[in-house]
Amino acid sequence: MLESERWVHVPATSILTENGERLLVHPPSRRGTSRVWRSWPTRGRAVGLILETIEEVRESGGGRLVWHTGDGASPPFMDDLLSRHGFEKTEDLEVLAFELGDDPRPRLPRLDGRDLRVDLVRDAAGLREAHAIESRVFPHSPELTDPEIRDYLRGVEAPWSRKPEPDYADARTLRFLAFVSDPVNRGERAVATAGAQVVGETVRLWGAGTLAEHRGQGAYRALVVERCRLAHALCATLALTKANTATSAPLLRNAGFRPVASERRHALQIPDEDRPTTSPTDHRQRNTFNHYKLRQ
Repeated sequence: MLESERWVHVPATSILTENGERLLVHPPSRRGTSRVWRSWPTRGRAVGLILETIEEVRESGGGRLVWHTGDGASPPFMDDLLSRHGFEKTEDLEVLAFELGDDPRPRLPRLDGRDLRVDLVRDAAGLREAHAIESRVFPHSPELTDPEIRDYLRGVEAPWSRKPEPDYADARTLRFLAFVSDPVNRGERAVATAGAQVVGETVRLWGAGTLAEHRGQGAYRALVVERCRLAHALCATLALTKANTATSAPLLRNAGFRPVASERRHALQIPDEDRPTTSPTDHRQRNTFNHYKLRQ
């Protein structure tokens, strides 16, 4: 549970702000997605924190705000308050854990990857290919920047210390591609991607996506197994993932993952102040901003 609470993804060049009430990450580019990973206000402060965060994201140029709630991420009343202020719940997630162990050979999830080839991304071309797949699967994926590419390649190429401390600076981010045979071109084609972050002895599995026309061929299963295998070689003894309750969570539970927490994600589109509102959601968001300004 503690490792789940520590899970915060801070992309290269992003801005992290944290105090006793909230941990917020701003993206490096305007109109991107900001995230509140944790929030622990008192009930009396919660509405004010929501309004202040919306205004802060809007003033920074952010176009979308995602707020995480759930076990270890927020008090229970945050879900209802977010809904009242224009947020829409986009995902119900289970936080699942799998013990890889510390033996020379890892215990791996019981998943059949159907002999798909999975490779660790080691160069800029592979990273761009992984991002292209991710962008097709997840429409709100941020643009891949040159600083992010350089930061990733430095991490892949750097020597690995045996037991890195569980800190942002020591986290190792890894990206993977899954390939299927391409008879037309007499080769292979990348059809799925996934990410992992090794922090201390924990590997966090995230961002798995398969192109729609290649789903059901075992790419997701192969990516889970290969990420666990490589992470164990880098001293990880525990795998954590946040799985959609309706899709990947049942598959992973059957493969040996156990539930340790639950989480939800709520999204709000941030309208430009001078853009006319065109929907009930837009009007509700504009009223939120006006209420905040009146309080000032």
